[in-house]
Amino acid sequence: MNERTWDGVHGGRPSKSAIAAHESQSNIPDPNNERDKAAIQYWIKFADFYQLPHITYFVSVGDLVEKLSKITLTELKQISDRMKEANALALEVLLEKWRRILTVIAKASINAPH
Repeated sequence: MNERTWDGVHGGRPSKSAIAAHESQSNIPDPNNERDKAAIQYWIKFADFYQLPHITYFVSVGDLVEKLSKITLTELKQISDRMKEANALALEVLLEKWRRILTVIAKASINAPH
C-alpha cells in the first residue's frame, strides 16, 4: 500500500507526518505513520474503496477468482449501472453543497451584487 502516503509513493516508510497535528487531534493516529498497524487500520477505512457503494469485496485471490468465475455479464452490468447512478447522485449533492457555500461567501463579499 505504498500509495497510502506521499512518502510511501517515493519508497519511504515514515513513522510520522512532517507537520505535527494540532494538540486537539492528539488522540487520532498520525495518517502518515506507515509503521504503526493501528494508525494504518484507522485511516484505511476512509479509503474510497470502503466508502463507495456497490463494490464487490474479496478477502483473498482465491476468493476473487471464485467470485469472478460465478458472476455473470448481466450482474457485472448491473453493478456498473448502480455505480454510475451513485456517482451521478454524488456529483449532484456535491455541486449543490458548493453552490450553497459559494452563495454564502458571495453574499458576504464586498463585491456582492446589489
